[in-house]
Amino acid sequence: MDAKNFTSTIAKAADCEPSQAAELLKAFANILKEECGAERRVAIPGFGSFEGVKQEEEVITDLATGHQLLLPPSIEIRFTAGGSLKKHIKENHGKEGQA
Repeated sequence: MDAKNFTSTIAKAADCEPSQAAELLKAFANILKEECGAERRVAIPGFGSFEGVKQEEEVITDLATGHQLLLPPSIEIRFTAGGSLKKHIKENHGKEGQA
């Protein structure tokens, strides 16, 4: 699903205009950027949680040239699905596999 279809789907589910849905999604993305960027967790009950995890700087070796490279520290965003989402996907996936 592309961004346009996702926004339209959100608008229909929330019974609002696509422009309002787009603003809500933008606000959600900004919250994730800010909270996960500060290494904090954002939990959405019934869906899952997003967490910013700091990756320390690391020295790697380029196998082609043998040169060592320094990778700077970064923040990785990890998503962990909640129990309700896992259950829903498992139930729906099982039905599709049987059809």
